[in-house]
Amino acid sequence: MHIITVPLTIKAEYLADYLQELSGLLAHIRREPDCLRFDVLQNADQPCQLLLHEVWSSRAYLEQQQLKRPYYAPYFARIEPMLETPRVIQHWRSILP
Repeated sequence: MHIITVPLTIKAEYLADYLQELSGLLAHIRREPDCLRFDVLQNADQPCQLLLHEVWSSRAYLEQQQLKRPYYAPYFARIEPMLETPRVIQHWRSILP
């Protein structure tokens, strides 16, 4: 199991557009058998701050197969102008049961 988080700050004027784009992407991702979980969290005090929390079968699968799916490139191109700050992917592992 491999966990990633992606903290995002969306420009306020694009928040609704971004959420629509993300919903379209999620329709694809949640059908992937190696996607064990995908949560979209919103900061209760700062609604333009989002956190994507994803659980995948393995890091190798994520990097070698999943991130190469054809639906990612158009999504990233469309959302780039909506982001206040660049995307950063953080990799995590579980250390306690």
